[in-house]
Amino acid sequence: ITKVIEPVLKRNAGSIYYINISQDDFKLGGSSFAQILNKIGNEAPTVKDASYVKTIFNTIQKLIKDAYIVAGHDVASGGLITTLLELCFAYNNLGGELNLSALSVKASITLLFSENAGIVIQSKDASIESVLKSAEIEFFNIVKVTESNLLSNKNNTDNFNLNILKLRDSW
Repeated sequence: ITKVIEPVLKRNAGSIYYINISQDDFKLGGSSFAQILNKIGNEAPTVKDASYVKTIFNTIQKLIKDAYIVAGHDVASGGLITTLLELCFAYNNLGGELNLSALSVKASITLLFSENAGIVIQSKDASIESVLKSAEIEFFNIVKVTESNLLSNKNNTDNFNLNILKLRDSW
């Protein structure tokens, strides 16, 4: 193992991208969020295309090898919001401005807590976008890293802030 990508956002290192590996709609069935509500749910996300997963895996491995990716984290237990918070927990004054409107999901709770197989990566620069496009990988530029202790969230008309320091203490 010669290349390691840590699950920690880097200051001044570029944009944050989300890739929905599952290619499924966002669903809360079987999620940690549903469990805390003492529910199971009717629909859980699934992976729609195994060959797409292979394409993503191989492309991401190449991007890591070529030093385009500086940070990354899987989206799994707890959903996208848990992933984003964990990426911010390692340092003080490291947060982000999150805009999820491009994902076209109206319900912020569903979007943030759905456990669709996915990844969040930070790229050193925007040239990663041409590589992802040429591999036919759908991606969304969702976060601008900030030097604050807030993760500000925008999804269509929803706007709210999460205090990273308080949430890290609760974690």
